Amino acid sequence: MHRILNISNNVETDITPLIGDIQWRSNINELGDQLDFDIAFNDAKYFPKNPVDIGNAVCLVNQEEIFRGIVISEQKNGRQPIHYTCFDYAFYLNKSKAVYQFNKVSAKKAIEMILNDFKVPIGNIGPLSTVIKKIYVNQPVSDIIRDIMDMEKKETGQTYRMEMRGGKLHIEKQEELLIKATFKLAENIAPYDVVHSISNPSRKRSIEEMKNSIGILLNDQIIEKLPNNELISKYGLLQEFVEISNKDRVQAKNIAKKMLEDLGKVFEENSLEMLGDDQIRAGRTIELEEPITGMKGKYLVKDVTHTLRNGIHRMALGLGVI
Repeated sequence: MHRILNISNNVETDITPLIGDIQWRSNINELGDQLDFDIAFNDAKYFPKNPVDIGNAVCLVNQEEIFRGIVISEQKNGRQPIHYTCFDYAFYLNKSKAVYQFNKVSAKKAIEMILNDFKVPIGNIGPLSTVIKKIYVNQPVSDIIRDIMDMEKKETGQTYRMEMRGGKLHIEKQEELLIKATFKLAENIAPYDVVHSISNPSRKRSIEEMKNSIGILLNDQIIEKLPNNELISKYGLLQEFVEISNKDRVQAKNIAKKMLEDLGKVFEENSLEMLGDDQIRAGRTIELEEPITGMKGKYLVKDVTHTLRNGIHRMALGLGVI
């Protein structure tokens, strides 16, 4: 059973009996998750007092903790339910700007330094080993972290994803986040795979953003060129050139290879709805087969919105190809 806990002055209060609809969401292009919920308003003398206030900590829990963050806004409209919006602690990284000068430190150490400065609890940070030598001036902190991760991907070819979990920021390899999502119709029966509950599937396929030949330029000279001849034969030549600096010369082939892996494909924009599983979050991957649209294989969760209404947990997902 999902519960919401309010924490104020080190006092934890279960406010679930006051709660109406609950919704939580995440998006791969945003650092941090959002939680929204409604609390019944009643000024009757013996009705339980609402303890929620802006700045309070809140937790959404089920079998495990799903969300931990702070109340950012409160909306009151007459005697209608009070609406609260909460963000996890990555909120401070999104809303703050900073100045940093990194002088040959590892990407992992640079990110940990930022998180410590902003008192964001650190979870599992992968082995980001790229050497960072760069100055950031008055940039959003979340953008600085993303840029460091982009440099790691550029040099090593490894994709990492960020997520807040258990109140801590985790940065982990993409392939480590494959989820087998399930749901249970009742507590005393075995769980079912969520793919059996798919509804409203939609699939759009396009080669508009495909690039099947990557060239690397250094000082206006082509130093590396990597084509995918199979894709060129099938779809025609769709070429991209990228200019690099001298310091990236030794990585030219890796850069071209990774770009071809990322861009040399038919792009998809997929969406569907299904019964909910708390494990599904943006940045994680799921495996599914949907016969109507032809979706089959592993898909990246680009965004997901969970809704809990009248005891029924559902989720709407936007999916991209891996």
